[in-house]
Amino acid sequence: MTFDQLMALVSEKDTQTLQFPESWTQGRTAFGGLSCAFALQSMLLHCHDERTLRSFSAQFVGPLAPDEPFTLSFNLLREGKNSSQYAATITQDNHVCLTVQGLFAKDRHSVVEVPYARMQGKPTPNAENCLPFVQGVMPNFFQYVDLNLVSGGMPYSGSTSTNLSGWMRFKAQTHNYNWTHLIALIDSWPPSQLQVFPVPAPASSMSWHVECLHLPELGTEQWVGVDITTTAAHNGYAYEDATLYTESGDVIAQSKQTVALFA
Repeated sequence: MTFDQLMALVSEKDTQTLQFPESWTQGRTAFGGLSCAFALQSMLLHCHDERTLRSFSAQFVGPLAPDEPFTLSFNLLREGKNSSQYAATITQDNHVCLTVQGLFAKDRHSVVEVPYARMQGKPTPNAENCLPFVQGVMPNFFQYVDLNLVSGGMPYSGSTSTNLSGWMRFKAQTHNYNWTHLIALIDSWPPSQLQVFPVPAPASSMSWHVECLHLPELGTEQWVGVDITTTAAHNGYAYEDATLYTESGDVIAQSKQTVALFA
């Protein structure tokens, strides 16, 4: 199933039962961007006016197994005149796997106006230089994404750098980008610290926050750029910042993630 087909499974129900195939896993659990996208899609379907996603926060609590039913629960936290706070939880076998909170708000007039940042001097995407999908070596979900690494090293290459940049998009995408595509794509890159590991070892995202600045119209074939910087790594935990931007250089989102390192 493609990403868009999986998102089409989500309905406006406050509580629903879903499942996903093993081809969308990362190790023993769902690819984190997919589980977050399920939760976000539920929120988007409950938002019926011009309120748009402003921020998104997730806590990865436990693994979400493939080919087994899980429960996606939506909860309205507050509905104000201009903004709404939503929450969503994914549980499986009576265990919480993911909790997510989203802030949706209308545009409003303000005397403060700072233009969106722009990225300068970025190389163009190269579809011939994407990370390969190797069965049993790469995460299963890699078969659905194009990840064009521009700078930084491959995982487990013993690199001295903990930063990376590149371009990303879904293969076989049928709908123009919405925030579910972008949230999933941000998390499709391996933690940038894995390039330092001399041999394969696990790492796991624990918490994640995304500031959703704006979403321009992006067609299905367009690439989204990302720059990832490790701000600190101590005592088995790393903290990384990411910036997302369009092919024309418009910054569209900022991400912060806490990662547990097992090497």
